[in-house]
Amino acid sequence: MSDSEPDQILAEESDNPWVKLILWTQKVPVPSIRWNGFMKYLVEERLKDVQSENLTEERRLGVMKWLGAYSAELKHHLPLDDDDLAKAKELFPEDTDFGKLGPRITIDNHRFSEVLNFNSAIFLNATKFTNCCFERSVGFVDANFEWPASFSGSKFSSDVKFGQARFRAGARFDSVTFGGQADFFCQRLDDYFGANFNGAKFETMIPIFYGRNFNPGCKFHAVTWPGLPKRNGLKRLEDIIEDTLLNHINSYEHIRTQAEKIGQLDLRKEMIRQELACCAEAAKPSFERLLRKAYGWICDHGTSIGRPALALFGLWFFNFVAWQGWAAQEAALTTWDVIYHSGGRMLPLVSGHAYVEPETLNAIRAALHVLHFFSACAAILSPFLLFLMALALRLKFRM
Repeated sequence: MSDSEPDQILAEESDNPWVKLILWTQKVPVPSIRWNGFMKYLVEERLKDVQSENLTEERRLGVMKWLGAYSAELKHHLPLDDDDLAKAKELFPEDTDFGKLGPRITIDNHRFSEVLNFNSAIFLNATKFTNCCFERSVGFVDANFEWPASFSGSKFSSDVKFGQARFRAGARFDSVTFGGQADFFCQRLDDYFGANFNGAKFETMIPIFYGRNFNPGCKFHAVTWPGLPKRNGLKRLEDIIEDTLLNHINSYEHIRTQAEKIGQLDLRKEMIRQELACCAEAAKPSFERLLRKAYGWICDHGTSIGRPALALFGLWFFNFVAWQGWAAQEAALTTWDVIYHSGGRMLPLVSGHAYVEPETLNAIRAALHVLHFFSACAAILSPFLLFLMALALRLKFRM
């Protein structure tokens, strides 16, 4: 942890009443029963204050909706029994007015060392886990976030599952580190996922977004994607690596299609690069695999301008040095003649001999066969490198 970040508090040693409530709910096989029961109690307490105020019917209905009184998910859950409710209230300070309990669940700088189960939990408050560390797996499957959810700066050391979770007001995962599998799978056709992943880091696995329809508010700037699984020649690991590569390809393809829908061309370009890199690694040893690898080395799968430009310069420089070494023995050839000849052979639309003196041209023709071979290679390869530069320029400037 950097010096600028405060120390994290172990959850079991925390005085935060929301943290205490979380740990208390985790002591039963289905934690959402306790959690949602307490949420139901909070709504009832808040409604008492609303009913006591002199509000218009329209205003009253608006406030009730804002409080979550019409939450379809909450209506299906039973309230807490008297004993559990008394225990839950004891976790908060004695003078707590539950009808006016703040509209935000704030849990900052905490470290959770045990498995957490928030499956089917309902969060009627804006939920904020900032700079927290979840050392073991966390489940938010089918959870319902009625208000914004923030996990900014937190770390999930193991797997985290947000499958079927509803983010009705967006979510923040900026600067979050995902050490295991991050699952955001969703099957609902009416889901529009708006989340901020700026600066997020996926250390080992590509996140799963199958079924999610990205909202234009989705952000993926400066994301660190997982490293490419490499084939190491061990037979017992080949199948695992191949399956991982195929999963990466499918996941990158889904993100790419969603990026196209919301007009995020930079994200689309990055997904194309990642997808092609995985395809190159997944290909069976063959000439095709060699071409895919070469495509990645030379131009980073069509996204790099500098690499083909550097390769083009290196090709010319090698050709120039070879010819210059021979030309030092020929009085008819100067350094400028060598530059003009070697450079002209690499530009498809420029003739290297258009303005060469006859004696110079005769000297060039009398050169060693190996030098003419180098010039021919440069003439053949340079159009491909120029094409790759043009392709990267087109992607960069969105032409």
